[in-house]
Amino acid sequence: MWVIPIRMDAVEIHIHADRRLAFQVLTAFGTAQADGSSSRVLRDEGHRKLVEFHSLIPTAAGGKKVYRTVEWVTLHEPEAIDFEGVEGPLDLLRDRFVLDDVAGCTRFRYEGTFGLKGWIVGWLAARLRVKPLLGRFMRDHTRQLKATIEERAKRSRVFPYHPCAIGADQNGSFE
Repeated sequence: MWVIPIRMDAVEIHIHADRRLAFQVLTAFGTAQADGSSSRVLRDEGHRKLVEFHSLIPTAAGGKKVYRTVEWVTLHEPEAIDFEGVEGPLDLLRDRFVLDDVAGCTRFRYEGTFGLKGWIVGWLAARLRVKPLLGRFMRDHTRQLKATIEERAKRSRVFPYHPCAIGADQNGSFE
């Protein structure tokens, strides 16, 4: 069956940390998070890894549910990380984290494309039900990643935390 891709609105945020540290934190697979999320490397081919993720995703009822995905992760150190779904609830899943150096800090951009089988019917269900939930997940996940990376920077001696307001508003989002 055909899958019609749906592109998500990108989420951008300013992270008060060196891009190299952000990349290290984002690629620290094999860790469990306080919210119940986790990752585990199933196969390591250097810059390409097969990773199992358990992610806490919002539900239509307003709660959250842990979903399992298996994804190929391709590392482009320190500029980008590509994710391509192999197993999971979505028939098509491609995400990308883009990391730009901005005055010693990081502009983080989260891009995503997804889809469900079923051609027009799958597209309609994905557009009306999945896209709003996935959009909320992307925004929440981005805020969590920012907090985790900045907290790590505050403890780092190699890439220490330093505030840098260039290009960001008070919430950390780019204008």
